[in-house]
Amino acid sequence: MKKISLVLCLLCVILCTILGVRYGHILAQDEGTIRLGLAVAVLDVTTRESVKFQETEYVKRYVSEYTEEATFDHVKKIMSDLGWSYETQEGTALFFKKNKDTIVVETAIFIDDYLLWDMPLEAIDSE
Repeated sequence: MKKISLVLCLLCVILCTILGVRYGHILAQDEGTIRLGLAVAVLDVTTRESVKFQETEYVKRYVSEYTEEATFDHVKKIMSDLGWSYETQEGTALFFKKNKDTIVVETAIFIDDYLLWDMPLEAIDSE
């Protein structure tokens, strides 16, 4: 029984070390939270294009993989699916229009590999 416990503890230490090396730098960043680290891990092990990691009373925060070729294409596709048409970009802010309403999706590049973006709740609630 002691050998099994020792092996399990050793496996736990090895797993925590591997996860710490792979995702520890995320927690050291300004935006770094455990939820964001878990969302990045989900992106790494699944085929999902984005993962929601936080929701406030105003926005839903998502993380997506970042590539220079298709920087904001995924965000534009999701907003288009919700009925919003892309208008313009100012800096890292994307402007979308639906009827007479305009909303802004704020984006930020995170650790060169990931894109953080905030979808206003009005984007989902407006019908």
